[in-house]
Order: sequence, then C-alpha cells, then structure tokens
Amino acid sequence: MKRLTIISVAAVLMAGTAPLATAQEWSFTDGAGNTITLDNPPDRIVAFSSSAAGLMQFGIEPVGIFTDESTSEKSYAEFDLTGIEIVRTAYNELQAESLLAFDPDLIVTEYWPRTGDYSGGDAMRPDGRFADIAPIVGVLQGSSVLGLIEDYGALAEALGADLDAPEIAEQRTAFAQARAALTEAAAAKPGLTVMAAWANADSLYVAAPAGAAELNDFASWGLDMVEPDAPEGEYWGVLSCENADTYPADILLLDDRFGTATQEAVDAQPLAELIPAVAAGQIGDWPAWWIRTYSAYTAELEKLTALVEDAEVVGE
Repeated sequence: MKRLTIISVAAVLMAGTAPLATAQEWSFTDGAGNTITLDNPPDRIVAFSSSAAGLMQFGIEPVGIFTDESTSEKSYAEFDLTGIEIVRTAYNELQAESLLAFDPDLIVTEYWPRTGDYSGGDAMRPDGRFADIAPIVGVLQGSSVLGLIEDYGALAEALGADLDAPEIAEQRTAFAQARAALTEAAAAKPGLTVMAAWANADSLYVAAPAGAAELNDFASWGLDMVEPDAPEGEYWGVLSCENADTYPADILLLDDRFGTATQEAVDAQPLAELIPAVAAGQIGDWPAWWIRTYSAYTAELEKLTALVEDAEVVGE
C-alpha cells in the first residue's frame, strides 16, 4: 500500500509590501468541455473511487470517496486510504446529504462520452442537483487508458501536484517499457486474435473495443482485437453460449472487475468445444474499465505480454 506525499500547496502570492494576500483564481476545463472557475484553488476534494485513484497516484488526496457497485475495488487497491471516509451505495444511489457532509470545494468524477453519463449518476451532470453542492469535474473516460491517466495528471497538476516528481517519473518509465514489450510481443505473433468478454449462465458478451479504453489501447499497440457485431453506442455483442463460436479467437480475456465470476461462468459452459482459445487454455484477465494508474497499467500489460508470448494461433 502506498501514499504519495508530493503535493505542493498552492501559494497565495504577496506583491511587494502589500499588506494583504491576493486570491489566486483557479480554472480547469474538464473532459466534457465544461470550464470550472473558482475564486481560490480547491482544497477539499471529494472523488468517485476510480477518480480518487487517478488523483492519488499524483499525490492529490481527497477528503472523501464515494463509490457504488458499478466500480471495482481494484481501481484503488494500491493505496492506503486510512483517514479517508468512503461512502458506499447501490448503483447511482448517492444522496446529497453524504456529499454535503464532506463540505467539498470540488467534486471529481468521470464523464463517459459514449453514453453521455457521469459516474455517480444523473445528479453528477452540470445541471444535476449535486452541482449545487460543489462544482463538478468530469474526467474523460475516452478512447485510451493512457489518455485517461494523463488527463488525471493534468487535473492533479492544476491542483498543485509536481508531475516531475521522482516517484511519478519512475512509474511513467516502467509503463513505457511495459507498453513497448507488449508491442514487440504482438508483432512477433502475426495472425493472433484476441477477444475480450464477460459471461453469465446464458450468454457470452463480447466487448466492443471502441467502448473500452484499455482494449482500444491494446489494439493501437498491435493486438488484433475481435470486433463483435454490436449496436452503435453499445458496449457488447451478445451471443448465446451455443453461438459462442461466432468469433473464433486465439486468446480470450475475461472481465476481472469482480473476481472470478466471469471465469466461473465460462467454466460452467462447454465453451472449450466452441472457442479455440478456451480449448487451448489461452485465457487471461481483462482489466475492464478499472485501471487509473501507471503502476496498475504496467502490471496488467506485463501479464498480457506474457500471455501473448506463450500463445499460439489456434483459431480457424
């Protein structure tokens, strides 16, 4: 567990011998294109759990975290949260009273452009009821996890973080090395196809890479990702288990947000008869939508690279 302590306090500057400090206006434009302007830099920050992880890697510590069942605890598992109050609710059931209790200067969540949603529900929209409590920044959940991490870096820097701190530089370098290794492994396996999926007792949900930033990254770094037939704007191409051979794949990555549930659903079906990757035992973790830090991304890329290096083309 780690807690970075590299926050530089936003100084209030005094000019010459002026007896009073001059307030320093703070402004930031978020991923939805909304500009938030405050008379002073925000001090008391409340963040959605994945947003908290994105900020804490740069040393920005919230006074409170809100989370619901839509997110994985893996997002913030690497951090020491001692002394930070966490409010857990059902999906999109956060109440205004919980936020008011934190007396926040700023609320940080995420904006999902594919659906126009905000993590935390409709109340997090700029015209939602939570905006009456404190200004809301929606960090863009876009087409790249790397881009998402860098966007958190930009917000953290605006809040006083030093992005050139040694701890951050080391993490950034390790990530770059892991990304290069994955690209090299993918190039060495022409024809290898990769499918990401979630499953339940009845269906196999094949992920549309455009709807998952990490899958988009994998594709841009050389992996041949399966593109399912999914309705525009949807995240999945849904197959019955009997039709699971619609998209033959050499590697199957299974949604790991909530432990082994997806793997257990796959194991309960005779998918080895239908999916070449399952028959070959070429199955790995898909870190679905939960990565927010360089260090977590590095670890997941190293796992994926090892899987690619050991895999063979087994599909038709």
